[in-house]
Amino acid sequence: MSMTLRKGVIEDLPALLEIEKKATPNLLYLNDVKEEFFNNEIGELIVAEEDGQPIGFARFSVQYDGSGWLECLRVDPAHQKKGCGALIWTRFIELCDIFKAPYVRMYTGLTNYASRVLGERNGLHVAYQTREGTLMLENAPDVSAEGFEKADCHHCVEAAVAPYAEGYHGYFCTNRTFYGLGMPLYKGLAQEEMVWKKGESMVTIGARFQKDKGLHIGLMGGDLDECVRFAVQKFRESGLPKLVCMIPSERDDLRAALEKYGFVFPDAQIIMLERQF
Repeated sequence: MSMTLRKGVIEDLPALLEIEKKATPNLLYLNDVKEEFFNNEIGELIVAEEDGQPIGFARFSVQYDGSGWLECLRVDPAHQKKGCGALIWTRFIELCDIFKAPYVRMYTGLTNYASRVLGERNGLHVAYQTREGTLMLENAPDVSAEGFEKADCHHCVEAAVAPYAEGYHGYFCTNRTFYGLGMPLYKGLAQEEMVWKKGESMVTIGARFQKDKGLHIGLMGGDLDECVRFAVQKFRESGLPKLVCMIPSERDDLRAALEKYGFVFPDAQIIMLERQF
């Protein structure tokens, strides 16, 4: 029996949802993002088949600056460790060339060695190590911060964010999606109206997708206490179930500012791998 690859179509959804349920039962989101993921004009949903039956899939997405983002790699447990993931990776690298991606990135758990090894075999390296904190709505304190205004143009976003880029190793993260900081991203953040500023302080609040499931703090700087209070205020106003923030693992100052208001950080850490072309 041989495995083959093809572009996914919306009719594949039921079969792919079953694969996702078996492969990552605690991380289900394909159905929520199907309109974006099945759009093969701005990326590609890759489906692996054996004897005409889907056994795995993954998504190659194109970021603001043209970089490739590898996500949602799922293989049916009955077909794992048999070359399916490696085959999908061959298409990932082909797509980097097709889309002329300057970088390609992915994330995985620090202890997910199988995923990390696949990335490293294809030229990626660990570029960033992070921790993810979460605040649930029922635990959110009633706090507020006045005076924050939206950064309403990309130059305003650049002026607000750039001073704090080094503290985030030059990356921005929302929904476990990592982007390189730069003007293409600043334009995207301005369009999404995610950046709020007050004097020298700034915080990003929003989401890439699953916008009905929660908000994300992408990065913040300046008066951290005031930034967190403003983010929690906006979160409570939204009524969404959770507020999430990914931070560099070594940034104890960020972690302390978030934990003060109820964020919980598990021991598990997340790494982002990257390759430059």
